[in-house]
Amino acid sequence: MLKRACLIAFAAAILCCVTPRDSRAEYAPQVGQRHDDFLLPSLADWEPIALSQFRGRKVLLIHFASW
Repeated sequence: MLKRACLIAFAAAILCCVTPRDSRAEYAPQVGQRHDDFLLPSLADWEPIALSQFRGRKVLLIHFASW
C-alpha cells in the first residue's frame, strides 16, 4: 500500500513538472473582450439559448470545473 502511494505521488510530481505552465497564458480574457458563442438549455423550457442573444447586455460568465 505504501509503495502504491509513493508511486502515485511520484507520477503526480512528474506530471506537474512535464505539464506546460504557460497554457494558462494562452487564455487570458480581459474585461470587455467577447467570448466565443455557445448554446445552453434554458431552465424554464429546455430550449437552447445562445450567448449571442444577450449581446448589448451585461453578462457575468463564471467558468469552473470540478474533478
